[in-house]
Amino acid sequence: MFNSVWLYLVLLIVGGFLSYKGIIHDKLIKKAGQMQMVFLYMLIFVMGLRLGLDEEVLEALGTIGFKAFLYAIGTILSGILFVHLADRFLIKSSKGEANDR
Repeated sequence: MFNSVWLYLVLLIVGGFLSYKGIIHDKLIKKAGQMQMVFLYMLIFVMGLRLGLDEEVLEALGTIGFKAFLYAIGTILSGILFVHLADRFLIKSSKGEANDR
């Protein structure tokens, strides 16, 4: 685990350095977004395979699904609440101060 994190970090630094120095061709940089999406789809597919093969996950799917639903609803509602509070108390008060000047 620890070694793989270092590998990712080293690859990130090397890629950033090569791009900064202009060694990476512009066409490859333009294709990077498409390549990221392809690899992301592959990763999601493999994760789905691994989850589908795990019997413990399949047995607990109902409980996991319900907890995930509650977590998603809680996150959405708290996000809406905090944005509303920030807009009401922080952003509008700073707009009022800007108009007072």
